[in-house]
This record gives sequence, structure tokens and C-alpha cells, in this order.
Amino acid sequence: MKRITKLIYLALGSCLIAGINASCELVSENYGDINTSIFPQTAEDADAITTSAAYATFKNSGYGGLFNIATGIQIVSDEASDYGMCNWGWDHINYANWNTLKISGSGSWLTVESYAYVNDISKMTLTIDRLNDIEMDDALKQQYIAELRMGRGWLAYLLYDFYGPIPIADLETLKNPMAEKILPRLSEEEMQTYIETELTEASKVLPANYKKGDKNYGRFTAGLAHTVLLKLYMLTKQWDKAEAEGRELMKPEYGFELVPEYKDIFTLANEKNPEIIWACQCAKGYQEHKWQPHVLPNDYNFTSYLDKMTKWNGYKISWDFMQTFDPADRRLLTIAYEYTSKDGVVHNEKNDRPDPSAQLYLGAVPLKYEFDPDCTGEDSQIDWIIYRYADVLTLTAEAIVRNKNAVTQEAVNLLNEVRTRSLPGKGYSLQDLNSVDKFLKAVLDERGWELYFEGNRRQDLIRYGLFVEAIKKKAQSMGKQTLVDEDRYRFPIPQDIIDEGKGIIKQNPGY
Repeated sequence: MKRITKLIYLALGSCLIAGINASCELVSENYGDINTSIFPQTAEDADAITTSAAYATFKNSGYGGLFNIATGIQIVSDEASDYGMCNWGWDHINYANWNTLKISGSGSWLTVESYAYVNDISKMTLTIDRLNDIEMDDALKQQYIAELRMGRGWLAYLLYDFYGPIPIADLETLKNPMAEKILPRLSEEEMQTYIETELTEASKVLPANYKKGDKNYGRFTAGLAHTVLLKLYMLTKQWDKAEAEGRELMKPEYGFELVPEYKDIFTLANEKNPEIIWACQCAKGYQEHKWQPHVLPNDYNFTSYLDKMTKWNGYKISWDFMQTFDPADRRLLTIAYEYTSKDGVVHNEKNDRPDPSAQLYLGAVPLKYEFDPDCTGEDSQIDWIIYRYADVLTLTAEAIVRNKNAVTQEAVNLLNEVRTRSLPGKGYSLQDLNSVDKFLKAVLDERGWELYFEGNRRQDLIRYGLFVEAIKKKAQSMGKQTLVDEDRYRFPIPQDIIDEGKGIIKQNPGY
């Protein structure tokens, strides 16, 4: 019987070499070493291999997945911004204090963890090839292929944001694994075209959205594809295309709308609400995340329930950023900026900021999510949100003004939709924001307050040309060293990749 060649994916440093190098550690995917007359053959098989290849990457399950709490894209991105703080010695992330040690030795896992997902683009490509050989309903097959193309485009976008262009292997290269071939990084234009093409083609096939109760809720949608396209165009400053994507997502067929109360977005009872564009589907015993233990102070124990929870006192929102909130902002209900421990110790900025040993020395606690009423210890089953409609509305408002180089009433209204939910009666007028600069600053501020620890702030600062200034100010305020400059807005490629690339794989500027 015919057997197919085992698909070899090289781990970590080897992920850029299409082929076998005897000096490198190899990691095999066992599903490749099978009899193809048995699997995959049916629509059920197609669903299984699509789910494995397209969705395993985009999860938040313990310490696994691209969105996990410890090393995931969202966390690292916001820790690298002006407000992200961490008690665990993440100076190279918090203050852009990169050096050889942190790129290739101690601490390198914070970048290696994300960069290793380059492999998964190849897995999706090979899975598409295998789907083409299955006899099944063509419409369903095309949906599975669209989901895989969505996954390829989304993953490529996320890695592009962090590292710039990456190597992407074509099918011919992947199907010839015995020929060693080191792939160079794509050019900027090639990378952007690849992402745009994959997402655009996926959006033509995928359904606009799934609603709570739909059996396919959690699968990729056209709404997700257009959201990532919006973000790509904002990243690359293609304002006209960004505006078009934002307007697309406001069409009624997508069904997105803001939840009336901010804190209700992040609760178990209100999972799958219409503000959510896509979230990791968490469930007890299946996929659970560890947000609370990563943020809760050690003595955040003033109830019997909290006393039983695991607490590692990690991530914080800097006090400097906390001071920018309006005291009446209802988003503050999801941030612990003052509390009294079971032993009667009062923690707040006044008491803790002067004391490096204090629980809130670095800043306030980004609670964000409700405490899962059904879980204790480390885990939470509340769906982990990746993108939501408030993000789209504020980006669309920004894109409209940047594209027209003028403030419009429509743009002000879009910004106010988000703002007045948490600050009723404090919306902006067109007169308040009567210049482009005033409006753009208002958008940047609002997105910071609205989207804290959702993985947007670093990219926002870069887009505004404020990243270098912000990190220098942050480092100075904490007495820390920073190596940030105009070349170091991207993360370094892990040194193992550079070494094994034999001069073909180039490091990012400044490292």
C-alpha cells in the first residue's frame, strides 16, 4: 500500500530550513506517517485535520498556544509598551533592554516561544494540499481551505508585527523534505502581499460571523479576516484600505455591537457576547487560562474565595499610566488600584510606590476578567478575548481622519460610541477635537484605557511614532537602562535562527 513521506518540522532554530540537517534536532508530526488509503478520506477526516492544523496555534490553554498568558503575543506586546510592568525581571521586554544574553541565552524564551510558530504556516499549507485529495462536498472543502488560509494569513500578520518579514515555504519546497534548503526572509512587499492575499481570499468564503449558540461558534469568520486586514492596513499605514475594512465590519450582516457595560464583556455569564469578534473557546477541563494567578498580588486574599486562589503578583499597569484615567471612568472597575489585605495592610499608589518590596510597587492590578465562579487555584474557563468591536470602532475613527487629513463628525461619533459607555455624558464634540492632532491623541488615549492588556498598545505607539519616546520615559522613571531606538521597534530574531541560517537569514537592525 502507498505510504506518504513523514512530514518533518524542524524545532525552534531549525524551522527555517526546509529539509533534514543531521546537526539539528528534529520534531515529527506523527499524523504524517500514515496509510493514505485510510486517512484522510472522509469529511470527518477533513474536519479533524483542519481543526488540528488551523486552530491549535490560536489557543490560550495553560502555557500552550500563541495567546497563552505567560509568553503569548498579547502579553508580550503590552509588556513592551509604555504601561506594561512585570515583577519577574522582564527588563528586556519592559524597557527594550536587549543584549546578546537576552537574544540567545537567559530570557530568550520570550521571543523564541512566538517565533517557533513559523512552523505552523507550513503545516497549514501541507494540510490544504491533503484536503484537495479528499472526495467530499466541495462547499465544505472550500470552507476548510478558507479556514486554513485564514490561519496562515493571521499567523503571518502576528509574526510580521513582532519580527518583520519571515521565511514562508511554498508547497513544492515542503513536499521535498530531503533537499536541504535555507529559505530567506520575504521582502516587506512580499510579506504584506502574502498576508493580504490569504486574508482576502479567506474572507470571500467564510461566513460573516457566528452567533452564540451556533454549533460552529469559535471557527474562523469573514469578520475575523476583515479585522486582521484592518490591523494590517493600520500597521502599514494604508489608511484608505483601513477605512474600507472598518466600514465593512460595521455592516449589519456581521452583527457586532458594543455591550452596554464594560465589565460585563469579560464575564462567564456573558461569554460570546456580540462585541466579541473572536475569542479562544475556554471550558473547564478542556482549555483553561491562567490570567488571575499571573496578575493577583500575593496578599489579595480578603475573601475566603480569593484566599484559595493561586497568586504570583506578575503583571501591572504602571502608575504613570493609571494617572491618565478619568476618576469617573467605569473601566477602573476592572482594575485593582487599591485594596486591603486580610491582615489589614492597605495597598495603593501612595503606600506602595515608594517601596520596592510592596505588592503594588510597579502599578495597579489589571484584573480585567471576572473571577471564574466555578474554578479555584490557577485556572479560568472564561473565554479569552482576542479581538472585539471597540477595537474596530476606534481604529476606523482613526483611519477616517488620517485618510481625509481632517476631523469629521462621523469619526468623533465613532470614538464617542466607545468613550461614553465608560464615561457617560463626557463625549467629545467636534469643537473639542478641532484639529487632526487633537483627535489622534484622543484616539490613542481612548484605546489605551479601553484595550489595556489586549495586545494593542505597542503597535499603537509605533504607528504614532511615539514608541521610542515612551519607552525611554518609562525606563527613566524606573531608573532602568534601555537600548530602544528607531531601529529597535521590532523584536530580535532568536539567535539560533540566525546561526543556522548561515548568512541567509538576516537579523533585524540594531541587534
